[in-house]
Amino acid sequence: MKILKFLDDHLEEMICVVVLAAMTVVIFIQIIIRAISSFVTIPMAWTEEIGRYLFIYAVYIGAAYATHKRAHQKVDILPILCGDTGKLIFNLIGDVGVIVFAGVMTVFGWQVVQNVAFVYVQKAPATKLNMGIAYAGPALGMLLCTFRSLQNIVFHVKAYRGTRSDSAKLEGGDD
Repeated sequence: MKILKFLDDHLEEMICVVVLAAMTVVIFIQIIIRAISSFVTIPMAWTEEIGRYLFIYAVYIGAAYATHKRAHQKVDILPILCGDTGKLIFNLIGDVGVIVFAGVMTVFGWQVVQNVAFVYVQKAPATKLNMGIAYAGPALGMLLCTFRSLQNIVFHVKAYRGTRSDSAKLEGGDD
């Protein structure tokens, strides 16, 4: 159970750390090889390709991380002015919007992955990797965004119920 809690709290963070570290190493290798390329000719097209694919994964997994931490850009003035119920409504509207967008992106993203990986098998020019691997990044990131937005809805509703029951107890009401 502790492992599931740890993964729930840190999954996107761990993936981003690994992806960004790998991207840094690959790009560093490319820089070093370019620096010595006047002395030795070493073909390094794969570093640019792998670096690009790692960057794609970092962006979309990072979006899921921001969704998990509720750190996306938003306008806070209206929810603040509307009180607890207004905050809940605005948060739910935002989370449902993310779920709709990320859900559509996930469905169409997986269709693209299936087409590229299995129907019209495409290979990357330098590495000869199946392009389905590269196209899976956005679909995976949006799937995680959808899941994290569902978690955020549960969080917002629980927080709202907690503030309502706390305020009712303060006012002497029964809950």
